[in-house]
Amino acid sequence: MQKKIVEVIIDGYGFNPALEKEILISVYDSLSNHHKTIFSEKIYRNIDIKIFKVGPETVFCLMFSRNPLYNYFLDEKEQKGLNVRDLVEILDSSRETNSEFVDDVSSMINDMAREKHYAVWAAKTPWIDNLRKQYPSIATKTSGLDIGYEDIRPEVQGNSETGHQQLGNMMVAPQIPLEVSIDIESGKFTDNKCLNKAIVKALKNKLNLNITILLSGQFGNDGRVHSCWDHLEVFLKIVCEKHNFPRDRLRIQAILDGRDAPLKSSIEDRGSEKGFLYALKSLLKPFDAEDCVAWIIGRGIAMDRDYEEERTQKDYELLVSGKGKIVENYDEAVALVQKSHQAQIFDPFIEPIVIKNKQGDIRTIEKNDIVINLNFRADRQRARIAGLLGAKQFLQGEANKKNKSWRMDWIDDDLNLSVNCLTEYHPALQEYGAKIAYPIREQPFNFLSILSNYFKRKDVPFRYLLVAESTKAVHMGYFIRGRREYPEIDDSEVRFVIPSYAREDGIHTDDDYYKTPQMKAFEVAGKLLNEFASGTYDLAIINLSNPDMLGHLINEHFDENVRCLEIIDTIIGTIFEFALKDGFNLILTSDHGNIDEFGSSHSLNKVITTFISPDDSISLKNTGRDYIRLFDIPWAICEIFGISDEIRNALPPIPEWITEKGLNGEVPIIVE
Repeated sequence: MQKKIVEVIIDGYGFNPALEKEILISVYDSLSNHHKTIFSEKIYRNIDIKIFKVGPETVFCLMFSRNPLYNYFLDEKEQKGLNVRDLVEILDSSRETNSEFVDDVSSMINDMAREKHYAVWAAKTPWIDNLRKQYPSIATKTSGLDIGYEDIRPEVQGNSETGHQQLGNMMVAPQIPLEVSIDIESGKFTDNKCLNKAIVKALKNKLNLNITILLSGQFGNDGRVHSCWDHLEVFLKIVCEKHNFPRDRLRIQAILDGRDAPLKSSIEDRGSEKGFLYALKSLLKPFDAEDCVAWIIGRGIAMDRDYEEERTQKDYELLVSGKGKIVENYDEAVALVQKSHQAQIFDPFIEPIVIKNKQGDIRTIEKNDIVINLNFRADRQRARIAGLLGAKQFLQGEANKKNKSWRMDWIDDDLNLSVNCLTEYHPALQEYGAKIAYPIREQPFNFLSILSNYFKRKDVPFRYLLVAESTKAVHMGYFIRGRREYPEIDDSEVRFVIPSYAREDGIHTDDDYYKTPQMKAFEVAGKLLNEFASGTYDLAIINLSNPDMLGHLINEHFDENVRCLEIIDTIIGTIFEFALKDGFNLILTSDHGNIDEFGSSHSLNKVITTFISPDDSISLKNTGRDYIRLFDIPWAICEIFGISDEIRNALPPIPEWITEKGLNGEVPIIVE
């Protein structure tokens, strides 16, 4: 192959058109008389309104928007018959002849973006802004059904796990929650063999049934990244109604979110006492199971994916030894969480809480007990489930990958628990006895797998490069390969994982990344350029994770978020100049929104994908939509390689439901 492609995934980098328009209108309304005169006399009056039929506010928005997707700034009437590109060309010319005015207004926009906490525009990103305007750019959907989640309203937010799966797939890659929801609708979930067998075993042998779940996902915009509220609700019906399980042997661990849901969502819903802990109490009441909540803990401790031994040990000892702050009842536990919030300790890092039962006893997981984990996302369940299984060799192996060593003297080798997982967290855990309700299957439409096999059959050399820092290692490996731990064809892939900043650098948790807003983005980009310069790769995909990791911290660390975007912009400029010099194609995209909202969780906003070619040979295809999906991007790569028709003919059979819902991948570009 002659053409080379680099895809840069700027993790968590969405855009908020409603807020962008609000910023622009606010600046327009606040113009001084001097600036209003310049705009009306030297810019607006020179536009032939008979042709364009737009008001001064709209013209101002189009002139000063840093977003090249101009239709987002027009109402339906303005969009009809308006040649926006011609108008924008006139406005760009006016920018050059009124440079002092433009500089003044641009500074005002930057200040207004800061006032409205919109980091995307508070940051100065000239490279990204200009590339998006100069080359074909299009909105890209990263939420809801288009990323493999349920079709509900509000839509389910995107996240890095499913985002990278879609970026690696040639049609929608359905997620476990969608599979479970389909089974709930059909009634199959109620008869799931793994779950029912575990309950029956507990009944028959008079064992305790211990449920652990992250409290999130009542709707599409309050989590639903690691767990779904309706999964818990239906499972409780199975336990309490179908099997009438004794409540005195039913225990629940409530894990608090505050990352994919708002920081204080355990207690508050838009500031009122309608948070998840209140919802849980209401959910349990009809089942006469309010006394079954035995443990509460924050996800930053219980669901650690960085293999910090202290965190996993705390979660383990809460469950197995009853170690934590002991309270008399559920209401006292809620009050303790509220007190922690007042002390600026929010849901992710709520320390272990032990709740006594009505008899005043502390409950613990006992030998031979049954454990059921209703969380479905893999990366944050591996360490905790491995600990309960006594999988010491696995834990040490994973810790070694993070340059860490575990003592593991706190793990009880004689627990002999029956651990049942909603889905597969790691294949190796089944070797230690983990049982799986919904097995993970490799995704058959993964384009890295399909391309590797295609070129092998053609006897054409093909190599691709993956680069990320370790905080996103699994996303730029397992997930982008379509749930494959290893590449389909070993000699097709070269992968580099740059160690993220860690404890020795003052980064003890994900909440410390504000201290290093650059993270390891320079090292990731440097590895890309050094490797790609060798000429041995046809395709490279890299992940720059700063806007996602810092985006979760934007409430407290806005300036650091702005700084990280400016760093990313500098890096994109370097990669672009290298692309032009060496003549390869460049695709800029993201996996989901995050930094584009002033909040701790991901957003429902779209991202922008830009297709950059050294010879300006790429244009956007008219698909009838003003956006593409993440799984359309692999088709763009195939089109640039000139093999999209052959690949389409080589695909395995497509499930009927995917075709019916229009979730097949499409080629989004034209290559001349």
